[in-house]
Amino acid sequence: MAEFSFDPDDFDGRDFYDFSRDERREQDRIDEMRRNDALEAFLRDAERDREQEAIREVVNNDAITFTTAQVDAINDPTMKMDRQGNVRRVSKRATSPSGRKVIRGSGQFTNRGIPLKRTRKKTKTDKTMSKCLKIANKKFRKANGQLRKGKTMRDVMRHAHRLCRKEK
Repeated sequence: MAEFSFDPDDFDGRDFYDFSRDERREQDRIDEMRRNDALEAFLRDAERDREQEAIREVVNNDAITFTTAQVDAINDPTMKMDRQGNVRRVSKRATSPSGRKVIRGSGQFTNRGIPLKRTRKKTKTDKTMSKCLKIANKKFRKANGQLRKGKTMRDVMRHAHRLCRKEK
């Protein structure tokens, strides 16, 4: 047996894993998140600036005047203006439908074009079996509905079938 002054497992190649690829991926992911955050912040700021500019224009322009009806429509949250310039009252339900209404309106769970299965006719045997099962259940069950000791549903069904055969 050969003697080694070092451990051969130290040189199997597993210790020289290249972590730089993982570090690059993590850095790319962080950079992407920062870019997305910066873009969202820019769009938020642009929207806020656009709103402030519109308000500034209305306040500072002396040619723009409002009647009391227009002021009431502006301050009423249920009043909305469409693209054609028509101001209409929008009901609360129309703006935010409930989850149930959205699901039902989507038509995802409607039975379209799927024929329903035809049920079979109830026969004389079904009627007598139903009657016999009532009798057998009454015999094999206690007052509280539990099966009697040592009896199973198999015993109930066997007795019901025997009663059915006797009735025919």
